[in-house]
Amino acid sequence: MENTKPQAPQQGQNNEMPEEFMTAAKKNQRTMVVLATFLVVCAIAACVWIFVQQNGNAKANEKIALADIEQNDSVATQLYAEAAKAGFKSGNRAKVEMGIRLFRQGKYEEAIKYLDDASISDKVVASGVEALKGDCYVNLEQYDKALSCFDKAISKADRNPQIVPLMLVKKANIYRAQENYSAEAKAYKTIIDEYPQYVQGSQTDIRKYYERAEAQASK
Repeated sequence: MENTKPQAPQQGQNNEMPEEFMTAAKKNQRTMVVLATFLVVCAIAACVWIFVQQNGNAKANEKIALADIEQNDSVATQLYAEAAKAGFKSGNRAKVEMGIRLFRQGKYEEAIKYLDDASISDKVVASGVEALKGDCYVNLEQYDKALSCFDKAISKADRNPQIVPLMLVKKANIYRAQENYSAEAKAYKTIIDEYPQYVQGSQTDIRKYYERAEAQASK
């Protein structure tokens, strides 16, 4: 029968953990402490960020709501401007509103600054913002920048049957002002080929303008 009695350690045998394992264990312990501290800091930062976001949104929403019902136009504009400075989602809407108001006042460069600073996720609204920027540049006679904005509006519109043809008409008008009749004709041809319903429902005779540009381009 085998002897299962635990054997006593032999004389001189060392049962203590080797020093390198002790060192590694201490390093791991320090790493865990640092990691735990980092996670706590991140959690606090996240809570602060959420509070700031909620507080900022609340302030911006309050100013937007007051501006929407304000009868005095100058007071409403001031409220929109304050909401725009607050940032956040409501602040972006206020920036667009400021861009529209400044455009109507003929303050095109100021309008562009607000519109450039607006972050819009909705494709249709984003397309409208680019279109308005393009109109600002047209009035500033900066036609190349206007064309770039109208191209961005077309891209963001994602083949919207109302927005895209309108942007192409705006581009055609610029090309005509630049006496670039071939580009003008191409813009109108795109509308005729790809958006026939717009051509049918438009009060503008798209075909006539295309034929005129085509004739001038061939001279």
